[in-house]
Amino acid sequence: MRNLLPIGRFSQVTRLSVRMLRHYDELGLLKPALVDEASGYRYYSLAQAAEAERIRLLRELEVPLEEIRELLSAPDARSVRERLERHKARLEAAVAGYRRAIAALEGLEAAPLGTAYPVRLRHEAAQPVLSRRLRGPFPEMVRGLGAAFAALYAALARQDLRPAGPPFVLYHGPEFDEEDLDYEPGLPTERLGSPWGDLRAWELPPGPVAYTLHAGPYGGIGRAYQAVATWMGEHGHEAAGPPREVYLVGQGQAENPAEYRTELVWPVR
Repeated sequence: MRNLLPIGRFSQVTRLSVRMLRHYDELGLLKPALVDEASGYRYYSLAQAAEAERIRLLRELEVPLEEIRELLSAPDARSVRERLERHKARLEAAVAGYRRAIAALEGLEAAPLGTAYPVRLRHEAAQPVLSRRLRGPFPEMVRGLGAAFAALYAALARQDLRPAGPPFVLYHGPEFDEEDLDYEPGLPTERLGSPWGDLRAWELPPGPVAYTLHAGPYGGIGRAYQAVATWMGEHGHEAAGPPREVYLVGQGQAENPAEYRTELVWPVR
């Protein structure tokens, strides 16, 4: 058994516990180089330490064991990259979820549960806007908004138009679908512009709207929606169009999310 290490010593070398080494043996991920028939004791070669290190690193990166098996047996570098990219996308989705949770916690700090959301009614005139309608998973919304607003401001400059107010996002559809969100970032304009590529020029229709102000990170704005919906029910109104969030003070004006101010506007009848 020259050049072979007993499982305990191999555990010290690889920083993998004996329990995990036995588990990986049972799964077929890392089989011992030799198993003593009499004692059942496992022995590993030093050459296996590199493979054990790869397994340990992949597990620290939260790669599932079945995918580790696929990675270790991948026929070429391209196959390895494809599997790593798949796991990277999964981690990015998880990070986006944690960011939403953090934003919600920050929202509770800025506007604790029970914070009042006064809802008021006003009549709005028709408002020319330039917008881009988008669909996609909610975690990808931030990227979509960034590209859309960059295109919108560029289109305004090309048409010699100036914004007539802060940016907004309309939320279409009968429900909030995280997997296929239908939303429309836009800018109010001083006059009706011209369509530009996938940007459309149109008018927000005139009419009454219910509105309230949300202070703090965007993650807590759900309570503003609840307040407006409750107000509509109590005052005999119903929705007459998609709600929109108007970003009075946002990321471009304040570094601290507690200073964000977002007006929720909902057309009613």
